[in-house]
Amino acid sequence: MGFKIDIKLALTLAALIAGLGGFYYTTQMRLDSLEGSSSDSSLSEEVSSLKKQVNRLSKRVKKLEEK
Repeated sequence: MGFKIDIKLALTLAALIAGLGGFYYTTQMRLDSLEGSSSDSSLSEEVSSLKKQVNRLSKRVKKLEEK
């Protein structure tokens, strides 16, 4: 009851497994990159909002100092 695997079949399976592993790795890397860039853009929106608020407050302070 010996179990024999042809070398061609073993190489084909190894190539298929390696290809699927590479596909998974690159897909995961791309998703991580997209998630990182989306969080960066939301941070830049928050920063620009804060800059606007600071500008408004500085204008108010200048008006109050003039009076």
